[in-house]
Amino acid sequence: MRRIPLGPIEAFAVVARSQSLAKAATAMHLTVPALSRRIHQLEAHLGTPLFHRLPRGLRLTEAGEAYFASLAPAWEAIHSATEAARRQPNTLRLSIMPSFAANWLVPRLGRFQSRCRDIALTLETSPEPVDLAARPDLDGAIRLGLGPWDGATGLAFLSVEGFAVASPGLVSALPRLRHPQDLLAHGLIGTHHQPVFWQDWFAAQGVDACPEQSQSFDNLQLVYEAAAAGLGIALGLAPVVAPYVEAGRLRPLFPAVPLPRRFHLLRHHGREESRAFLLFRNWLLEEAASFRLAAG
Repeated sequence: MRRIPLGPIEAFAVVARSQSLAKAATAMHLTVPALSRRIHQLEAHLGTPLFHRLPRGLRLTEAGEAYFASLAPAWEAIHSATEAARRQPNTLRLSIMPSFAANWLVPRLGRFQSRCRDIALTLETSPEPVDLAARPDLDGAIRLGLGPWDGATGLAFLSVEGFAVASPGLVSALPRLRHPQDLLAHGLIGTHHQPVFWQDWFAAQGVDACPEQSQSFDNLQLVYEAAAAGLGIALGLAPVVAPYVEAGRLRPLFPAVPLPRRFHLLRHHGREESRAFLLFRNWLLEEAASFRLAAG
């Protein structure tokens, strides 16, 4: 009997689920070339191509679709059983936005550790949404958005207000801004994965506009650093921009307005909540309530 190539089968399952070599490589902690080699190895083993290689991305062949339909339930069961056996009851691993982790969560984590000393918490930061179904090693994630979330159960725990911000030097150099619409004539910067942030803010201000960003970055932390360096006007999202404003590195240009997107705590749909997850969720809700109370 020929040996079943489990590594390439895992690579195929993750790529087939995400339909993206780059996302699958990140999930498996591999380079894209290494992941591609595993796919080619499996195709050679089976004697048939599993993907159509397109100019932009991949698409399953008919054989690939049939193989994945048969394989996916068994592979998910293997992953679930392995993670259930491996996971310790007092561990918690979460994927979190870098800016939220650095500017809001980490400064408060001491209180969680003091309350739950037996919980070992691991944070994995990424600006891109994570597919929890493809990452059984993760207990959950914190993301900013509208919801609902594919394959995940979401709990909205923190609302968001937005206000335009710029460095003190740039504020002094700008002409007088009388109306939010005046910002359209100046360099706006933001994230390339959430260009709708600015559109949401202008809509909340009563301005019908689809603003173009002069520069974009892959996470809000870089956006705020760029704004603090005088590279443009950023959209400050409370609560994550607060440290920059409190330190005087960024100044608000207009009053804050509520935005439709909120921070959500996500967990894999259908997975039972662990004791560690429940303790973290309850603590997170308390911290969010305290933050809202302090913000007035």
